[in-house]
Amino acid sequence: MKRFFLALTVVSILAISALTQEKGIPPTLLGLANAERAFAKMSVEKGVREAFYDNFAEDGINFQPHPTNTREAYRKSSAPQTPPPITLNWAPIYGDVSQAGDLGYTTGPYTLEDHSPAKRPVRHGMYSSVWKKQADGRWKVVLDLGIQVPMAVAPLKAPFRGATLWNVKAGSGNIEEEISSLLTADRAFFDAAKSSGAQGWKRFLSRNSRIHRNQTMPVVGGQPLQDWIGTQVVALTGEPIKADVARSGDLGYSYGKYELKAEKAEKGYYARVWKRDAKGDWRIVFDVTAPLPEEKKQERQ
Repeated sequence: MKRFFLALTVVSILAISALTQEKGIPPTLLGLANAERAFAKMSVEKGVREAFYDNFAEDGINFQPHPTNTREAYRKSSAPQTPPPITLNWAPIYGDVSQAGDLGYTTGPYTLEDHSPAKRPVRHGMYSSVWKKQADGRWKVVLDLGIQVPMAVAPLKAPFRGATLWNVKAGSGNIEEEISSLLTADRAFFDAAKSSGAQGWKRFLSRNSRIHRNQTMPVVGGQPLQDWIGTQVVALTGEPIKADVARSGDLGYSYGKYELKAEKAEKGYYARVWKRDAKGDWRIVFDVTAPLPEEKKQERQ
């Protein structure tokens, strides 16, 4: 009996601690974080295919390695093994949502466990998802792009926290105009990065921007971000494919193609989350890339 009450006390303390940590998070953002948690829970319990099909919007994409309509891809794929050979689990530890409460993003650690006879070591990574509220009021993923990391960044039980509040200047209220302005900012960033390297990045990033690159630990604000900016000396070019903006005009995202022209060239896709500052200028608050596999040289016949 004593052990029962001790266990109950521990569970209660942990629950109170979690509630205390999330007490100051706006309800809309907390709702988004809980939607992400429910998505991950379904992935563990029912498998990746069912979870992704249920939680992605009809036009939602991930990268395989090219931008792919996720639901359509799963509709066309064969039924998975039962039980599935892998378990994909993750948890949100950071995110933000628009003032209108219709667009947001979350990011956090994921684990991929192998249950096949090979029993490969657990793989660690960081996911990033952009969510959009649908007509029925439900959050659904419109864009998802993750990276692998050398080691765990944070435990799956790490507390969730929201982005630092800004004095954000709202947009015009015209969605088409806002999308156009975001695409203009995206292209202007590429022009600046190509011509002035680190200074171009510095001009468009915020102080707390998050940078995700494959097989590299995330760079998050402060001095680590400034150090990373200083290394951006190679020519970067790119072109957006699509962008979308919240009804409030304060938060948006874009994705497209990029190319790094250096001694070892790199091509791939990027995704960015943008947020307006107090002056109304778009700032990159989250940037993640997915390099394409190197093209294999054809052997001579």
